[in-house]
Order: sequence, then C-alpha cells, then structure tokens
Amino acid sequence: MADTTQIITLYTELANNPQKDFGWDKGLENAKAHGYKQEWIEKLPSEVWEYCAAVGNPFTLGEIHEGESVVDLGCGAGVDLLVSALKVGDKGQAIGIDITPKMVEKAKYHAELAGLTNVIVKESSFDDTGLEENSIDVVISNGAINLTGCKESVFAEIHRILKPNGRLMFADMIDITENSSECCSKELTACCSSEKEDWANCVAGTLRKDELLNIMKQAGFENIEFGGLTHYTTAETTQGALFKATKKPLDEVRQNYWNNFFNTRDYTQVLWHQTHPSRSLEQIQQYASKDDAIIDVGCGASLLVDNLIADGYKNISLLDAAHEPLETVKKRLGENAEIPTFNCSDIVNFKPKQKFKVWHDRAMFHFLLNSSDRKKYFEVLKESLLPDGIAIINTFALNGETECAGLKTAQYSSDIIKNELPKGLSLVKSEEFIHITPKNTEQKYCAFFIKPDNEA
Repeated sequence: MADTTQIITLYTELANNPQKDFGWDKGLENAKAHGYKQEWIEKLPSEVWEYCAAVGNPFTLGEIHEGESVVDLGCGAGVDLLVSALKVGDKGQAIGIDITPKMVEKAKYHAELAGLTNVIVKESSFDDTGLEENSIDVVISNGAINLTGCKESVFAEIHRILKPNGRLMFADMIDITENSSECCSKELTACCSSEKEDWANCVAGTLRKDELLNIMKQAGFENIEFGGLTHYTTAETTQGALFKATKKPLDEVRQNYWNNFFNTRDYTQVLWHQTHPSRSLEQIQQYASKDDAIIDVGCGASLLVDNLIADGYKNISLLDAAHEPLETVKKRLGENAEIPTFNCSDIVNFKPKQKFKVWHDRAMFHFLLNSSDRKKYFEVLKESLLPDGIAIINTFALNGETECAGLKTAQYSSDIIKNELPKGLSLVKSEEFIHITPKNTEQKYCAFFIKPDNEA
C-alpha cells in the first residue's frame, strides 16, 4: 500500500510552507508553463497560485460546462478545484477530495477567500469518496492518482460516481522507463505494497502508460486517450502525462465482459458450473408446476434449462446480458431451442412481457456491486413476479468468495438481504449450502426465498 503517512507529512509541509523548495516545480510560473489561462490567474487570489504543483493541465483535455458537477481527486490547496468552480458557475458544483487534513483546510480557506460558494471540500480516500453513484459529470485529478496504493480501486470509484458518459480528465506522473522492476508491475497489479520507496515525490506509485491505460479499460472506461507528456519531472524515471476517458455505462460493461468471457472459455469449467443442477431443480420444483412460468436470471450457459425441459416444463424464459452463452444454449438444445424464450438484456434494462411464478437466480445478484443496480434489480423483480410467485436468489454467503470470474463479488446473509429489499418484497426463508466446483473446491452459498407482500 502507499505510505500515506509519508504523503500526508510532505503535503502538510507544503500547505504550511508553499515557498519551500521541495525539488519539483510549483507556483504561478509552473501554472503558466502548463498553459493555465490568464483569466483564471486574474480571478483567483494570488496566494492560491503559490500552491500550484500541477504536473499537467487537465483543462486542456476537454470542456467543463456551466452547471456541471466536478470532482477534483487530490485537490490539495484547491488550484484546479477553484478553476473548476469558475467554470461551472453558481449553478454547478466543484467538490474537492484530499487525504491531507491541512490541505483540506487550506482549500476551504482559499474557496472562501475567492468568494466561491459552489465549492465543497472533503477529507477522504480516493477509493471511497462517499459520493452518490452516477452523480458527477466530470472527474479531474492532477498528480495525485499515482500517490494511491491501488489504482484499480481508485478508477473503480471514479467510474462509480461518474454519470453514464461522464468524463475523466487528469494529469499524472508516469514511469517512463522501458522496463520497470518497481512494486507496481503488471504481475503484482497496481495495488502496491512498497514500504521503502519514495511515494510522496511521485516515484514509487507511478505506472507505465500502457499499464495505466489498461486499468482504465478494465474499470469500464472507453474513448481512452493518452494526451501526451508534459515538461514536469520528479525523477529521472518519471514524467507528467495527460489522460482522458469517458464512462461506459455499466450495462454495456457487463455485456462486453460476459460476451468475451464465454467466447474465450469452456463454460463447463467455470467454477459455478453444475453438471447436474440438482439444487436449482429442487428449488424450482418446490414452487412451480409444469405449466407455471419460470425465468432463469443470469442463466449463462447453464444446463438448468435442459433439465427443466426434460422434466416437462414448457414455459421457460432465459435472461442473460450476453448473447454468447445464449447462443451456446440454443445450439446445445437443438430442436428443443424452440421451447424457452431467450432474452438478451442486462437486468437493469429488462422489460418482462409476462409475469412469472418463479424467478430463479443461480449466481448473478452478487455481481451487482452498485446499489443503484441492486435497486433496479428488485424493481424488475417486483414487476416480473405473480402475486403468488417467489424469487429464489442464490449468492455467495458471508465468508464466501470475494471474487468470481475475475470480478469482485458481494456476500450476503439474511440480515443483509433484508436491508436490500424494497417495500413490497419479504424474505420468507434462507438456506446455506456448499457448492462443489468443477475443480473440486468448495464455495459457500446462501439461497434466499423472497415473496411479494400480500397487502389487502
């Protein structure tokens, strides 16, 4: 992890003594060298510019419009934060995030000194800002992301708070060596564990350009662009660089991910696969007669539908975000492919054309890490169930898996799932069980049985 103590100590010193020589460019001349506009320099108090340790100018990467919301990760004393506040105007909002208490204090003071009332400054880590999902138009940063220990978590948080098609524009220090043996290698991911390296001076946490671009792609960004190098250096191995990207909506991210997943793997070897899905069959048989409507949510290429057809069920719907597994099922079923209804849709966009007696989810819900997606999941579920229907949701149990198929997952207990349920749905029972994977390992699951409330 990054040495936050080292970072906070150094940036506290900068907050207290901006005139000190720290060995890297700062101040008004640094801002001018990066092309900060004269109108910004004139509108903000001269004291603010003493703290400009910018490694680049993120405002060259795209426009920020009046009325928008902007987050500045690592806002420091507030230079870019206040420029953003000027751009968005009174109808917009500029939110600064920083881990150094003294810098948070300084940024608040500078906002007040500038007479800007549309500024909020929070002391927070970059990977857990506490901001609402899908609430921000633009995220900027300047020489700060490289100071974080786990870039994957930071970009995941940026993706979470940005609105769909929201913009990311940032300057950061990168490793310009051709081959690096530093802690932040591809093999170790960008979640570094160095205890001795120079974090505060933007050396230990730097990644090479391609590594950074890949992390952004994996986090769900698109239109990713490298904007070139700046003149800024903190060591022989580092140099400032500019990057921009837009947030791809999560439903598109999921669709692309799972299409690629099923296109490149043997579905019979994925860890959730069941050669004979006896538990799912028992769950459905307990509540559905042969003529009842059943939907298998997040079905993938599961053999459940084959077994349901063999057992005499005819009113079967399959739902998956990716078309690849659905095509696999169609081919495998042969003539029986005419029996089920195939629905290729992300759960948040699914529009049911009928009501179902049984909603079955073998292992999809625990991939929904955003609360807005979980809320939409239950909205769709409520709309889909018959008054006497039941939803059976299987997830990883507490102390179960935290990752699956290369993705983070959530774990659930009865109390947790109850807190997720909206008005109109009630948990009637739960059952813990062990799933044996194709690799003969154990996974802890919990099945939740949920019914509509019978209101008079």
